[in-house]
Amino acid sequence: MILERDGFTVLDAAVPAQRAQWLAAWQTWSRRDVVAHPGYAELFAGPGDQTICACQNRADGGILFPLIVRSLKGESWVEDAEGISDLTSPYGYGGPFGWGTYSAEEFWQGFDAWTHSVRAVALFTRFSLFKEELIPFHGDVVVKGPCVIVPVKGDGQSLLRSYEKTARENVRQAERAGVSVEIDLECRRLDEFLSVYHSTMKRLDALPMYFFARPFFERLLAGLPRQAMLVHGIYQQQVVSSEMLLQSEDHVYSFLGGTLEAGLPVRANPLLRHAVNVWAAMNGKQFVVLGGGYAGKDSLLRYKQRFAPTSAVEFAVGTRILDPARYQSLVEQRIAWERRTTPGWLPDPGFFPAYRS
Repeated sequence: MILERDGFTVLDAAVPAQRAQWLAAWQTWSRRDVVAHPGYAELFAGPGDQTICACQNRADGGILFPLIVRSLKGESWVEDAEGISDLTSPYGYGGPFGWGTYSAEEFWQGFDAWTHSVRAVALFTRFSLFKEELIPFHGDVVVKGPCVIVPVKGDGQSLLRSYEKTARENVRQAERAGVSVEIDLECRRLDEFLSVYHSTMKRLDALPMYFFARPFFERLLAGLPRQAMLVHGIYQQQVVSSEMLLQSEDHVYSFLGGTLEAGLPVRANPLLRHAVNVWAAMNGKQFVVLGGGYAGKDSLLRYKQRFAPTSAVEFAVGTRILDPARYQSLVEQRIAWERRTTPGWLPDPGFFPAYRS
């Protein structure tokens, strides 16, 4: 899939030449956010989906908007889904990203023409927490809640002083208990990470969407060989806390991880958190992105805030109905189909697009 119109191009990650164009554009961006890399975006495409990037490429700037094109053909409740699709950003903090000199108006004009040509019904995107990375969005913006970004400046002691008292005490308690931290840039301990991660997901009764299996991580490491790394908290020669981080040019994302029950009383994760911040500062990063909490579980958000008491930012998503008539028809089809087995069923009012709730 390639389309060019007035400074607007759509590139398909599955086509080698177009993937190379996408990567070349990404390389010209000084911040090189890992979320805009094709190797990241295609991790979240399902069977039959397309991973594309709507972009504008200029000599002194550009726009990258990674998206997954999801066909509705496989949905049993759709009466006639031939050629119909919707668009979503990959998991995480997405675009549309822009830098240097660009024309948002030209981009959205080209985008609208393209969405019409592929019969796209709706668009959903999660936005970057770094608002200066984004171009103005054409659609509705919904604020979901706070996320934590840790500024990492100075040495270990100055970072430690910036935390809340509880976090500082936990770091020192872990050090007294004999916990150590290993920075695993080559991801050699992937099996140990997976054991800790899956054990933690089960203990927390996490949603199925968070249970990524080994093939997912293998594809991640193959597609992002210089952006992914692991960090491990080790106690009595056992990895008891572990986390995967994804590197952008000036910040790192706390991606996925967990802590075994054996690591909780010795405060292995707070020490790991501190070590990540120190490593990031020493390697020229400006921020560590910890993210937010889970719905109904404010304790996770509160834990993250201890490492950056004054650095929460609002996480927002963007929604846009591209074809109102077809969108309403799909909602009605889903309601009719569901009510055959679940009388009174209605779409979740907080979910977009409503027909996928």
